[in-house]
Formats: sequence, structure tokens, C-alpha cells
Amino acid sequence: MVTEPRTAAIIPAVNESSTVGDVVDAARAAECVDEVLVVDDGSTDDTAPVAARRGASVVAGPGRGKGEAMRAGVAATGAEVVVFLDADLTGLRPDHVDRLVRAVRADRAGMAIGLFDRGPVLNRVFLHLLPRLSGERALRRTLFTSLDPADVRGYRVEAALNSRAADADVPVIAFVLDGMFHRTKEEKAANPMVGFLGKVGMLLTAVGEYARYWVTGRIRAARRRVSRRR
Repeated sequence: MVTEPRTAAIIPAVNESSTVGDVVDAARAAECVDEVLVVDDGSTDDTAPVAARRGASVVAGPGRGKGEAMRAGVAATGAEVVVFLDADLTGLRPDHVDRLVRAVRADRAGMAIGLFDRGPVLNRVFLHLLPRLSGERALRRTLFTSLDPADVRGYRVEAALNSRAADADVPVIAFVLDGMFHRTKEEKAANPMVGFLGKVGMLLTAVGEYARYWVTGRIRAARRRVSRRR
């Protein structure tokens, strides 16, 4: 009998009491998930108690951003496979979570990335033309723990994971999770314009980090090719 690797769903969260419960429910109902951890990274609302009531184990985050919260979640479990899920998702289903995890468990990918469902046209753009910086991803814990501590700061973590996978020749697959989206920063903010500007700033920072990792990755690859020719 083949024993599947233990899998943990890790949900970093700050002030997401309105959606974290549904994300926990979807993760707990997934067939491939053995434990669900919510990393409460300094919430001032009911995120932690809501997550606990819905059956998640709540881990106190260090309060230094999403990447550090993800690292705290990985440190709190011994699972061989982890699936990261944002706490502000809407429309997440158990089969979405299972699809991500099964791609890694079956060794079809070292990392599987799930993208928001933005409609037929934008789905193609985000899937094929833009950096895949989604927070919804399953991977072997060894890929995450191979990151340098600096790689989990700020908005770097998703770009860093993509870069590390490329450097290590880890196969990565990505697909749209139909019907899944999230609460936008405009919806969360008291002033929608402030939320919009915050979103733009976050996206620009994330894309900038992706570009930095892409360039440094190409430089490292070129150096390896030169070294092999000598």
C-alpha cells in the first residue's frame, strides 16, 4: 500500500475574519489535506477565533508580513507537502485544493500554482503572458525551506519560489481555479481609492521582485553554462 505524503494547508491571515472561515472549510474538506493551519499575523479582528471555531490550528505569526507568516506555518508542521492559501479567497472549493496537492503528490510538478478566475480573456493573459505570482500554490516543503531568509521578506516570497524552482529545475505547472477569486483591497479599505493605490503599489513591488529574480536567475544560468564548458 502506497502511503501519500502528509499534507498541510497553511493560510497566512491578517484581519480576514469575513472570509477565513470559508477558506478553512474548503481546506478541511479537501481529501488530500491532513491538517489546516491559520497563521494569524497580528489581526485586530476576529480572524483567529473564527479560524479556530472552523477547526483550524491557529499559529501566532511574527507580524512581519506574508512571507514570514508562511515560514512560521511551515515551521509549525512536519508535513512533506504544503499548500498555501490566501485568507481572503472567495469561491474556493475542496476540489481546487485537491487539484493543487495531487499535482505535487503525483510528481507531475514540484510546485503547482492556482490562478484566480478572471474570465476567458484575462485567464489566458494571466496564465501565459504574466508572471505567476498567485499565493495559491502547493509544493514540497523542501522547496520552501531552501529559500534564503531574505527571500521571505515583503512581497518577495512568490517571486522567490518561482526563481528557486527554475534554478533547481523543479517542474512547475499553473492552472486557473474556476470560480475562485478574492476580496480586493478596494473592498477591504474604508476608502476604495486608498485600497486601489495600495493594490497598485503591491503589484508593482511584486512584479519588480519577479523581474529582479528573473534577471539574477538568468545570470546564474549563464555562469553555470560557462562553467560546464570549461
